[in-house]
Amino acid sequence: MKRRILIITNAGKVGTDNYCHGVYKDMENYVSFFKSGYGGYYADAEIRTFDKPTKAKVREELSNLTKDAIEFSILIFCGHGWYSTISNSNIFTLNDSNEEIDSLEFRVGAKKRIVIEDNCREAYPEYISESLIKGFSARALYEDRRQHIDPEQCKKYYNEKISACPEQLIIGQACSIGEFAGDSSSTGGYYSSSLLKQTVDTATEDLQTVDLSKSYKTYNFPSSHNNAVPLVRARSGNKQNPQIEKPRINDANNYLPFAVIA
Repeated sequence: MKRRILIITNAGKVGTDNYCHGVYKDMENYVSFFKSGYGGYYADAEIRTFDKPTKAKVREELSNLTKDAIEFSILIFCGHGWYSTISNSNIFTLNDSNEEIDSLEFRVGAKKRIVIEDNCREAYPEYISESLIKGFSARALYEDRRQHIDPEQCKKYYNEKISACPEQLIIGQACSIGEFAGDSSSTGGYYSSSLLKQTVDTATEDLQTVDLSKSYKTYNFPSSHNNAVPLVRARSGNKQNPQIEKPRINDANNYLPFAVIA
């Protein structure tokens, strides 16, 4: 199974009012999650991170997904952005030079792909900083609980699940059109941190009832997204409402996996 994760971040200019340090906590949390058994036990070579890349670099990496015959990909953007009423899509601001890229480019050539867009969706090209609130630290959860699962077995069943799923594109968005994506300097974006927290908490709770010597369990991305929504709303005072785009599949078991225990 040829897999790849691309994580792109842009916290803004250091020292400005809209600098969001939590973006780097998002990157740290995502990398920790995906390298754990819960997240599919990815190797370092399968995860590529880019902080404030050029538009040309992002397009090169997107092109390489096809060139390298990647079968399953997860593309993540955390940082500044806005919503275009012209293209009806999120626009990501990539760097301090204000280079931008349309999120629709992250969908091109997708066979089996999950895209996570953790950015503001205000319908004009300006970014307004959000208030910060306390949350959780995902890293401790992964490191403390990894001993309960077998990473190699997790990777095996994670890959098997991907192979069994039909081709599809799933988009997880941090907020609704016209809303802002909350950021915490200590825990990361409200959406990303809640997505990871709820996923790991659910999986850890299931470890008490699932006999891993006889079985395993996968968690599809739509279910992980839905579990995160109430927490995001609570943390934002109901001002941030995550959205999802997914195919109309009759059997939810055919959605791409986001996590696994084995």
